[in-house]
This record gives sequence, C-alpha cells and structure tokens, in this order.
Amino acid sequence: MSAKTLKSEVAAAAVATSGCGPEGVEVMEVTEGAEVEQAFARLERLYAQLPAMEEKGAALARARSAATVDGLAKAAAYRAAELVRADALVTEAEARVSAAEAEGEQAAGEARLALMAAGTQRGLRVGPAQNAEQALARALEASPFDTVEEARAALLPAESLAALAAEVEAYQAAYAAALAVCQQLEDCEEPEGLEQSTAS
Repeated sequence: MSAKTLKSEVAAAAVATSGCGPEGVEVMEVTEGAEVEQAFARLERLYAQLPAMEEKGAALARARSAATVDGLAKAAAYRAAELVRADALVTEAEARVSAAEAEGEQAAGEARLALMAAGTQRGLRVGPAQNAEQALARALEASPFDTVEEARAALLPAESLAALAAEVEAYQAAYAAALAVCQQLEDCEEPEGLEQSTAS
C-alpha cells in the first residue's frame, strides 16, 4: 500500500471521527468499536513501515547533502577560475610595465595604470574565492562525505530526488494524521470513562 493511499485512508478516518459533541456521539455509538479498531490498525500498519521509511529518510538526507556539497563545489570552482584569470591579467600587465619602461616614461606610466587596474580586479576576486572555499569546507564537514568526489557519487537525478522526497513527506503526513485520529478517538472515550469511575 502506497503512502498516498494510506494518507487518503487516514484523512477519511479523520472526517468520520471529527465530532466529539452531541452530533458525533450518535455515530460513535454505532461504529465506535470498528472506528477505533480501524484507526489503530492504520497506525499499526504505518508504524510497521517506519524502519523502511527511516532508511529512505536517511537516503534523502544524504542525497540532499550531496547536492549541497556539489553546488558549493561548483561555486568554489567558478570563483577560483575567476581568480586565476585575474592573476593572469596581473602577470600580463607586469610584463607590459617591464617592456614599457624601456620605451619611455609616458609608456611606462600607462602600463603602470593598467597594472593597478588589473591588481584591483584581482583584489576584488580574492574575498569571494576564499568565502566559497570556506563555505564548501563547512558543508563537507557537516556532511557524511570526506571529499567532493564522494558527495558527487551519492548524487541522485532531480526526478529521483523529488520522488523520494514526496514519498517520505507523504508518509510523515499520513503517520501524523493517523496518530491524530487515534488520539482524538481516545479523547472522545475519556468522558465515558470518567462518568463510569464517578458512578462507581
């Protein structure tokens, strides 16, 4: 039985047992035993699925962690590549300064200005590159993976990840709804129990 079907059944049970007041009492008198039995049977079936769903929940958490690490690794690689390009521009500008100094002061002055501009652009890329590396390091430390490669090996296709997330979330919702129905049925029975204890 799928989690979606279980969720539908639990929702139906919730509607059938939603009244504890005078209007709900008549229904409860007729089907009280059956409703209680069915509600707890649903909860028991869902509870029996718990170990398997816990494994799926762990797999979902692992896949999501892998996706986070992968995204941050791509961002860090992009920032690092920007810094490498900026370094290359600085090196080129330094070479032009050396060549221009032999040509005269005016040419050297223009080359130095170009070098300063290249140095400024490089400086603007140092911080983002360092931040990206630090974010990746923190994500790896918080993840179950030791390396980016290990995380990428645990990636799931987007469709599979979405399907797994939907299944786990549907089960969680069904279990919560079934538990709420059982608690409500117990609450509806409490006044009767109190009356009997008072009468005795």
